[in-house]
Amino acid sequence: MVDRCRAEGLPHGWVGGDDELGRPSEFRAALRARHERYVLDVPCNTRVRDLEASRPPRRPSGKGRQPKVPFVPVREWLARQPESAWRKVTLRPGSKGPLEVEALLRRVQTRDAHRHVGPEERLLVVRSVVKGQPKVTLAELVRAHGQRYRIEQMLEEGKGEAGLGHYEVRSWVGWHHHVTLALLALWFLVLEKGRVGEKKLPGGDGAAGAGDLHPPAP
Repeated sequence: MVDRCRAEGLPHGWVGGDDELGRPSEFRAALRARHERYVLDVPCNTRVRDLEASRPPRRPSGKGRQPKVPFVPVREWLARQPESAWRKVTLRPGSKGPLEVEALLRRVQTRDAHRHVGPEERLLVVRSVVKGQPKVTLAELVRAHGQRYRIEQMLEEGKGEAGLGHYEVRSWVGWHHHVTLALLALWFLVLEKGRVGEKKLPGGDGAAGAGDLHPPAP
């Protein structure tokens, strides 16, 4: 997909993805080879070597090379970081003030499936800023829980009233067109139902009859 975007001249600044894309070091290496900037999640058990940490002390004998910083899982490495290492970052304005997070950035190395040490990468860890327990009433929590069924209800109504599930397409573009038009039709029906009341709209699911005809214009 990245190669196709480059071939077709599609402008992009970053490649992003979840830990299924960030897990394989080969994929990250391929992006670096293409000079792509990327921000990919990695599993918390990914083993990293902190390139900014102090090396372990030499052996008592003083002979041999100084040992390097060992590889440790990210979650273990993160537990050792002091609070002073975190920096507050404002993401965007929000309805209740600026949306802020705390971030930690460190130069690290990882190993591939063959235990070969890779080049330097940057590990970014982001955590939310807790500003106290939000005041949410019991009624609001119950109401939020009860909203889940509306999505299923909407899909069922779309299938029954607007043919949402009746499609025979061979491409995602065709499927997107069908779903978009079906949801627009369902939206129109919902607006009409609100305009004329909760009674069944003229026509409904049955065959058209004389009662469905509009009176002649004067």
